[in-house]
Amino acid sequence: MFGLLNGQEASGTQWERGAVSNGVWTGVSLGSVLELAGTDVSRARSVLLIGLDSESPEQGFRRSMSIEKATDPDTLLAYGLNGDPLPPDHGFPLRAVVPGWVGSSWIKWIGRIVVSSDPAWTRNNTTSYVLIGDDYPPEGRAEGTPATEQSIKSALALPWPAQLPAGSQLLHGFAHSPNPLTKVEWSTDSGSTWTEATLHDPAERHSWARFEFAWSPRPGDYTVMTRASDIAGNSQPDAVPFNEKGYLFNQPLPHPISVV
Repeated sequence: MFGLLNGQEASGTQWERGAVSNGVWTGVSLGSVLELAGTDVSRARSVLLIGLDSESPEQGFRRSMSIEKATDPDTLLAYGLNGDPLPPDHGFPLRAVVPGWVGSSWIKWIGRIVVSSDPAWTRNNTTSYVLIGDDYPPEGRAEGTPATEQSIKSALALPWPAQLPAGSQLLHGFAHSPNPLTKVEWSTDSGSTWTEATLHDPAERHSWARFEFAWSPRPGDYTVMTRASDIAGNSQPDAVPFNEKGYLFNQPLPHPISVV
């Protein structure tokens, strides 16, 4: 989206409008496992999770998190999904569930957990899954700022570009944030004015929510934008500083819609 909206092409696999899903996870808190293992959390700084997928770079996909995130009660070692045992492609027998953080932290097929008193640096927080650019100062051994917490986002549930018949429409979409959502707004004049949409799901922490709004356009070409806000006061920004791999892009998207 950096290329489409701002004329700056990002490298790597671009997810365009992104991807999101909800599930009912069954597991134990990572913090309780660390406690049972006798971890001295007062000295620990980093928890490194290592997968059993030995064919991946580093012979097991791995990424670290702070001890604070590891001991968050919502950070789980999951062995079940939606009432069933964890499927193989979702990380059987054990995977991390790290609500509010980017997917690269949700390590699958966990085989080893390493706790250290110093930050743990790997491929996936030094060169990959790192925001690299003029506005992202390097941290530790990383080439920029490691991507951790997700950004607040929203998108219409329509093809890109979309085509709709003229007349009364009920448009739907999805929004998500690490914090409970408070509202989603929409605009047809490039963000000069905004109208509040209807949120249909409870304001759950870490969960996406559905929204909808009524629209009665005449034939023509339109650009519809949506903008989400959350309980922490975050809203989608008008601009996002460029990073080389395009991570965490969350400007309001100008969705092209042709009405016929």
